[in-house]
Amino acid sequence: MSKLQSIKNKLYIKNEKFDIEYQNPDARLDTKDVEYLKSIGVKTDVHRTCINCQARQLIKYHNGGADHEQKFEVPCGFVKDRLPAGARSTIDKMVQSGNHTKEDAELYLKSTVDPVAWCNLMFGFRDDNPKFRLRNYQKEQIRCSAERLVVREGRRAGKTFAMAVKMLYLAFNMDCDGGTDALGNKIVRGPKIMIITPYQAQITNFFDEMENLLKRNDALVEQVTTGTGGSTYVKTPNYRMEFDNGARIQGFVSGTGTKTDGSGGGTMRGQSANVIYIDEMDMVPDEIMEKVVMPIMITYPDTLLIATSTPIGKREKFYKWCLESSDFKEDFLPSIVLPQWDKQEKLIMSESTKEAFEAEYLAKFIEGAYGVFKPTDILAARQEYSYSQTTNPLWWTKFAKVPRPQHMVKVMGIDWNKNAGTEFSIVAYDADTQRWIVCENINIPASDFSGDKWKKEVIRLNYKWRPDWIYADEGYGHTIIEDLKLHAFKLRSKKQKSPMDLETEKIADRLIAFNFSSSVELRDPITQKVIKKSGKEFLVSNAIKVMESQQVWFSNEDKTLSKQLTAYTVMRISANGKPIYGVKNKKVIGDHRLDAFILALGGLFLQESIYAPSNAFVDSTPQSFTREELANRKSGLGKLSGAAALLGRLRSPDVLSGQGGGVEVLEIQGDRAKMESVKKHNIPSRKRSASQEQSVLEYFKEDIIQVPRSSADQHDISRPQVTKQNRSRNASRIGRRKRGR
Repeated sequence: MSKLQSIKNKLYIKNEKFDIEYQNPDARLDTKDVEYLKSIGVKTDVHRTCINCQARQLIKYHNGGADHEQKFEVPCGFVKDRLPAGARSTIDKMVQSGNHTKEDAELYLKSTVDPVAWCNLMFGFRDDNPKFRLRNYQKEQIRCSAERLVVREGRRAGKTFAMAVKMLYLAFNMDCDGGTDALGNKIVRGPKIMIITPYQAQITNFFDEMENLLKRNDALVEQVTTGTGGSTYVKTPNYRMEFDNGARIQGFVSGTGTKTDGSGGGTMRGQSANVIYIDEMDMVPDEIMEKVVMPIMITYPDTLLIATSTPIGKREKFYKWCLESSDFKEDFLPSIVLPQWDKQEKLIMSESTKEAFEAEYLAKFIEGAYGVFKPTDILAARQEYSYSQTTNPLWWTKFAKVPRPQHMVKVMGIDWNKNAGTEFSIVAYDADTQRWIVCENINIPASDFSGDKWKKEVIRLNYKWRPDWIYADEGYGHTIIEDLKLHAFKLRSKKQKSPMDLETEKIADRLIAFNFSSSVELRDPITQKVIKKSGKEFLVSNAIKVMESQQVWFSNEDKTLSKQLTAYTVMRISANGKPIYGVKNKKVIGDHRLDAFILALGGLFLQESIYAPSNAFVDSTPQSFTREELANRKSGLGKLSGAAALLGRLRSPDVLSGQGGGVEVLEIQGDRAKMESVKKHNIPSRKRSASQEQSVLEYFKEDIIQVPRSSADQHDISRPQVTKQNRSRNASRIGRRKRGR
């Protein structure tokens, strides 16, 4: 065995069970190892963790230093390996004074050169206290003076806590150039530290961690100049903690979705910083890196950049900094480094899929091995809101940025299950933003009288949300569906109807039974060619396309849907070549909420898309299409993204020749599109019933009146705006669409 291989074996741990190799946080090299490393250019008059770090970097990027032209490339100040000159006599004097023990005196002096010693002194960490001590890998991260540090760690390994300790150490001990005063004297101040997290809850947790640490030492709290009522930080206009040495720690939430208007970064843009810390970096959009972080790094090249994350599989900056950048130091530590891992391993593995376990606990980049839905798409869909907020009209306009909530199309998806209970998912589609937003997901458990409870819940949710359609799994729920429709029909003959009755009777038209095993027929709107797909295959493929658009929102509090999306996979291929979908650990994770969710998405497509048979053109090819566009349209459903296909929103001028005034012939939405087809292109339309004819005529009237809502309805954003009295529901919908153009 070569000397280099011997050193590598000491610096790394090979776990055969999980087939993973990671750094040994307790590694100690002997004198001969250090002498060898010195011979190949490693700086050895520094702390042992700095020696280990240099050796790992050379092994990782430069063949262990075999190429003597290559050197340690990480900009770093290193940590000293010894106390300053005269320290021994100072310690003796402190002990002789009777005010200090030898151990305390040594700790005081060590704290001037070792960040970990300073933290032990100020916060009370002790190696012999298992409940309040720093683990060895946390000590290395706190000591590290690298200007470019990335930490790839598994869940619950303590990276956020270690970084909270490190940020406070820097706030009190890092000296920054503050220019000069009026007399030309140099000003030294504390650092400006910027904390970036993807979610509000994470930034709150980070500042709470720092506050809890500070309150362990009254002398430190006295140096904090922000906060009232016992708090050490403020939350508006952003999270901020300031100190009397001029140091400032600011917290910002990046969000997980990127904006398309070029405004990504928000209040973070234009900031300056001496230290940038990015928590859960793999969840932070690259746009934030490009528009916020990189400009600061270019303007202030000495800025420290620290990023920690459990990887979600993206092959973007965090991946590159961890595995492809020799000027970044990477700490790679899976959750198995935790001292309590052996006690928790069985439970963790039983609740995780293989892919989720490898990503979240082994900290592997696994994008190439994801299931049906990409981790990046799931992450983009998780948004910081609660389903309870979706009943507030202001939430839709202020937070969701939906300009006209009353114009949204809504579908309820229902998946019945006698064991896991029934899942209800309400999804709204906004044509203005082209976004799918989950309004509510709810589970009603199974019981002795499940059928009655589930029927009541359908009626309640139907009244609450006024969905355009209700798509329900026909399998286990066929009798419930029949009972609901019968009940709705009976209500139509009732003389005195309550508001609930008026909505419930519409269930007869809204409720559609969907059989996962049956075939779905779609019709090409131009060629009239029938496209057949199996029910489940269609729902999943449609959901994949919608998720890939990254225009889906669901609450980040909805752990059930997030887990089921992540765990969903192709279990096997059937004899006829069709994929069989599911989750491997169905008892723990299940897939019923996901089924309800994709039923809602599928219902939107089947009812409102240009591929719905009722929305297709008849025996005519619009003259304003280019040949290229017609060829693309004939290629079928697979050529359209879910966002483009739904509601037929293909409105780009590139596909119009300008003939006939450039009519947007592909914006097909029910009777209006058929009428426009007839009016503009003389395309024969299907024969319409008297009520349908009336709804089309109503659409062309210009005297539609907006009637204010009653006080009882003012908080119900799901109720459409009211038009003239006695107008049919179809006419109202078409009228709303016209006004929206």
